[in-house]
Amino acid sequence: MGTTNTFYFIALLSCSAVLSLKPEITEGPENLAIVDGSEAVLKCRVFGDPKPIVKWMKDYAEVTGRKYNITADGDLVIHYASYPDSGNYQCYAMNKFGAASASVLLDVKKRTIITDRPENYEVAAGSSATFRCNANADDSLELQIIWLKDGQQIDFENQPRFHMSYDYSLQISDTTELDAGEYTCIAKTAIDEARAKATLTVQDKPNPPQLEGVKCNERTATLHWHPMGDNRAPILRYSIQYNTTFTPDTWYTAGVNVPAFYTYWTVQLSPWANYTFRVSAWNKIGPSTPSSHSEVCSTQPDVPYKNPDNVVGEGSDPTNMVISWEKMPQIEHNGPGFYYLVTWRPNIDGQPWVEEQVHDWQQTQYVVTNTPTFMPYKIKVTAVNCKGKSNVTPMEVIGWSGEDVPLQAPQNFTLVQVTTGTTALLNWNPVPPESVQGHFKGYKIQTWVDGEEDSLKEILVKADASSALVSEFKPFKKNNVRILVYNGRFIGPPSDTLSFHTPEDKPGTVKSFEAYPIGSSAMLLKWEKPIDENGVLTGYNIYYQKVTGTSLGPTQERKKEIDPKFDHAKLAGLEPNTRYRIEIRAKTKAGEGDKYYVEQSTKSVEKVKPDIPQFETSTLPAKEGTAHILVRWIPSLDGHAGTHFVAWYKLKGHPDWSKTNEVTDDDYVILTGLEPGQVYEVKLTAHDGEYFSASEIKDVDTTIGVVVLPRRLRQAAGLPVSLRPRRAQRPLP
Repeated sequence: MGTTNTFYFIALLSCSAVLSLKPEITEGPENLAIVDGSEAVLKCRVFGDPKPIVKWMKDYAEVTGRKYNITADGDLVIHYASYPDSGNYQCYAMNKFGAASASVLLDVKKRTIITDRPENYEVAAGSSATFRCNANADDSLELQIIWLKDGQQIDFENQPRFHMSYDYSLQISDTTELDAGEYTCIAKTAIDEARAKATLTVQDKPNPPQLEGVKCNERTATLHWHPMGDNRAPILRYSIQYNTTFTPDTWYTAGVNVPAFYTYWTVQLSPWANYTFRVSAWNKIGPSTPSSHSEVCSTQPDVPYKNPDNVVGEGSDPTNMVISWEKMPQIEHNGPGFYYLVTWRPNIDGQPWVEEQVHDWQQTQYVVTNTPTFMPYKIKVTAVNCKGKSNVTPMEVIGWSGEDVPLQAPQNFTLVQVTTGTTALLNWNPVPPESVQGHFKGYKIQTWVDGEEDSLKEILVKADASSALVSEFKPFKKNNVRILVYNGRFIGPPSDTLSFHTPEDKPGTVKSFEAYPIGSSAMLLKWEKPIDENGVLTGYNIYYQKVTGTSLGPTQERKKEIDPKFDHAKLAGLEPNTRYRIEIRAKTKAGEGDKYYVEQSTKSVEKVKPDIPQFETSTLPAKEGTAHILVRWIPSLDGHAGTHFVAWYKLKGHPDWSKTNEVTDDDYVILTGLEPGQVYEVKLTAHDGEYFSASEIKDVDTTIGVVVLPRRLRQAAGLPVSLRPRRAQRPLP
């Protein structure tokens, strides 16, 4: 019994060992997401005996060869995976004892690409620098932009000069030398990243040169130096400055464009001065701070090398001559005991020179007294010191003693011809030059109209002229004009005054001009007459053009004349919701004046009734037993006035109304052929398209309220040109 049980136990163990050799997947594949073009490894580690055969299926079709490779461990490796490789994969492990399988999902996503790469950047210290970076990633992945500086991530919270904007750009404000380096943009997702690098070069002004020394000679000094660094912007040139004990706080430039490859330079020196020098380096950012200053170079005295500049002689009154010049700075004195030697004589052969010494080197003038009026002199000023006079011959200039008031007015001042409303030709006899008592500058023609003497106009005419065409007169007025001589300081006595009337001319612009839209196709125009009428106004012309963007359409003219007494008119026949340029020109017999224009838009078509119209009336007497009523529409400028109107009228108490035609081009109409001494009922209807509104009814008595209309209105209405009001006939009591 014991032997039998032992055999059974051994057999059972053998059977168990055989069953355990069936294939088993010990490390199965996991779902994997990768980006396009990368390598995918799908794990499938198996156990079994004999060793199982591993196959891979995609969507139940076996994958093998080409970019697919199954490793000895059973893993599936896909080289350069692309979007079509996405899908479900199955790993099958098989031997003679059985099979095992596992599934996995491979998702191939779009690779992250940097689309806007940062570029190398050069910037001056203190300026701002900007690196741009933008990227595209798979829509299902979250994109993150990270910036590195020299391999270390930038801490934006603790570096306030560094800022990443909404478009991922890196902005660095107030750059310093320490900001120079390599900047890396990382576009990162959960499964991949892309990088792009750029270099920031922060350029600064050069370091100050090292001044090695100065060699002092009798009239020159040679400086030696070497550069101490250009701070990433090449040195372009050097400049050399000096100061002296005369002006220790002021540095002057001795050489401004010393070539960059030079490390020495020779400077010319003046006598009797103590010099110190310094050097600055320049690059495209700017100049370095100056080097330390040199040792002192001292020079021995000598005579002056120049004389004062800009020597002038002119009088401040009729009995003197002021000789003036520019002072010479101490660096030009060249020695102690400096003074100016001022010399003059009348510009007449044989006259002796007179001289005076001016020892104050800051003084710039000398006054010669008791001179004849306006006499020419020869003048020169020489620089002198203890070593002697300047080694340059002083320049002789001609000066003049003082001017006085001219003695004569031009004679025979005559009006030759009035050519236009503003222009007339004048002539005169020239004055003798000696009577001018000064530099003969020319003539002044003065003109004014009565009552405006304080605002006269002056026209300057050359000294050699004896006639002038003057265009400063006022049209259609009595003009006054006179002529006088002037020199450098005074004007002479005036000539006799000429007075003459000028003809009409074109008027000036109107004082103001406004356009108000009324309805959808009309505007009410209002203006003030010109300040300069320049004649008798005969009317106004209105022109208009459509405005489209910046373009103007053809010019059209309002056909009906506007009486000069009017200050308003209606412009009709316009297009709705359209902008117009409208101009007005006043007229005289001489023609149209200058334009004054405004731009305004008409209103849109409104499918509503116009506002209730307002109007005023006046009665007019006439001959042959008829009366007339003037009806003037007063359109509202704020609401919806309509575009035109119709006037209605009837005898009070009569049932039937009469009406005028539609009044489109004017804001008034005259009711003619009425019975005098009667009361008429009058009303208006304002229209815009098919919509209209009626006014209140007014009673108008044709025996009262007589108004004399302008001649043009009477002609337009067919009324007698000359109207005389007559007394109303009333029954006797």
